[in-house]
Amino acid sequence: MRLPFILLVAFVSPLFVAAVVSPQEDAALAHAEELAQQQKFPEAEKAFLEILRHTPNSYVAHNDLGAVYMQQERYDAACQEFSRAVALNPREAAIEQNLGQCWFQRGDFDKAEPALATAKKLDPEDPKTRYLLGYSQFILGHLSAAGENLEFVRSRQPDDENTLFSLVRIYREEKRDQQAIDAFRDLARSHPGSVFVHILMGESYDAQQKPEKAVEEYRAALAIAPDMPRLHFDLGYLLLEQNLPDQALPELKREMEINPRFAPAYYYLADIALARNDLPRAEQYFRQTLTENPGCVDASVGLGKVYWRKTDYRQALQIFQRAAALDSQGADVHYWLAMTYRHLGEKEKSATEMQTFQSLAKGRTNREVEGNEVRRLSQTCLGSGG
Repeated sequence: MRLPFILLVAFVSPLFVAAVVSPQEDAALAHAEELAQQQKFPEAEKAFLEILRHTPNSYVAHNDLGAVYMQQERYDAACQEFSRAVALNPREAAIEQNLGQCWFQRGDFDKAEPALATAKKLDPEDPKTRYLLGYSQFILGHLSAAGENLEFVRSRQPDDENTLFSLVRIYREEKRDQQAIDAFRDLARSHPGSVFVHILMGESYDAQQKPEKAVEEYRAALAIAPDMPRLHFDLGYLLLEQNLPDQALPELKREMEINPRFAPAYYYLADIALARNDLPRAEQYFRQTLTENPGCVDASVGLGKVYWRKTDYRQALQIFQRAAALDSQGADVHYWLAMTYRHLGEKEKSATEMQTFQSLAKGRTNREVEGNEVRRLSQTCLGSGG
């Protein structure tokens, strides 16, 4: 089963806001905004920072500087500026929307949801806010609320491509088959060449266990949108499931180039390297996975296995112990702790860990744990770039 596709779309530019200010500040803001509109971002940033040096509590300047950062995909800096603007003016819907969109584009949906919910309260009729909120709720598993918001957007914009795509996926998750079919038909009718039509067909074939047809659809999607985040990864994962690592490898590497913060791409590159006993490369990719997502237990276990194969059991033990601290209910972690303690001659600890593994494994065998099976990563390993 593949990881759920997460859509990060390029929306219109973040909103600039207006306020009653002194003529001098108004002129400075107008000049800075003109630079931003001309995409002279370094000059615009310098101009907004100069305004904030004189008037640090200008929520307009903080918001507009955030918009400049966001247009450069500098999301950490952008979210920080929007947060400052919200703290200074919590009643401006446009600023809350900018903050929510910033977290959304960064992939932090749990932070996007409350900001966008506030923006919705301040301006319940804005379709963009409702779309961003609905999709964030879908990713977080709040399907009923997500459907309500996206159906509102559909009522205002019945042929919107992103909304129809999102609703098909929600209806499928909720087993509302006829509504999913109707929304898909509307999408295919209004956007017959849409990349989303191929993605949905690929997902459908994958669910029907028709991997060859699923691969065809993802290749068709990539022909339309070759640089779209997640498409190369999804194709690579499908190829790995068919035991075609040589074909999967370039897809995962391309995903890494397009979507450099997406931890699962690094993880599966590491897994391929480990299967080939390329320990230096496996270590590199597992460490990169953990750089992007330190809480990814699967990557910690993988890194521990690298050191285990090097027979550096002391180092492997430390890594497995950290993994167990992150997830004490993970069967694989306890298996590798048992094996490591055995090699270190600590038989009692090894037996205890093996008993824990057997109680958690639910029928899995030692061979399955030691093998390089292609399996779905835990939700905590999705990373922020997805």
